[in-house]
Amino acid sequence: MNLVTKCPSCYTRFVVKPEQLESHQGQVRCGQCQHVFIAHDYLSEPASTDVTLRPSIHQKRLLRWILYTFFIILATMQTLFFIRADMAKQWPAFKPALTRACLFLGCKLPLPQKAELIAIDDTELVKDETHEGIVKFNSLIINNAPFAQDFPSIELTLTDQQDLPLIRRKIKPKEYLMGSKTNLDDGLAANDELHVTLNLKVADLPVSGFRAYLVY
Repeated sequence: MNLVTKCPSCYTRFVVKPEQLESHQGQVRCGQCQHVFIAHDYLSEPASTDVTLRPSIHQKRLLRWILYTFFIILATMQTLFFIRADMAKQWPAFKPALTRACLFLGCKLPLPQKAELIAIDDTELVKDETHEGIVKFNSLIINNAPFAQDFPSIELTLTDQQDLPLIRRKIKPKEYLMGSKTNLDDGLAANDELHVTLNLKVADLPVSGFRAYLVY
């Protein structure tokens, strides 16, 4: 008659035969955790002969399946994290769900930054006649994309008559949007434009020209 013993370490139950109880002083090795113990001390009710000494094979397969599934889910979540901005752009219907997921996970849903679809136009630099040492920089930022985009920074260089740089500044969106009702997080809407006016201190520098670019 076959008997059932239980590993005192991991509590795995498996079948032992009477001859196993008589050999090696009754010691057996657990196929699950490799713990060696005296089988006779942990005997329980008899079991049918279809129970084998190594049920751990199925448990190991189940564990591997669980681990594989976990890593697949983890990899999928990482991929979705890195392409979440493109997904929101490509499928706007998913944006609310992605936004809620980001709020739950503590991340932010970034807006697209397609530099080739955004442009600067109508740029001019004029002297402020009412304030000494101040010039006004005016420009128009245009979003040519069919979707909202993140506001770009303005790379502005003021030059002299020989086109040599005198002042170089990177003006971030938070700075040129200051005082306006535009929401930075909403971005520049699809096929929309934004007028920008900046007051720049130049003191007595001989500013006569400029170069302006949009950058992300």
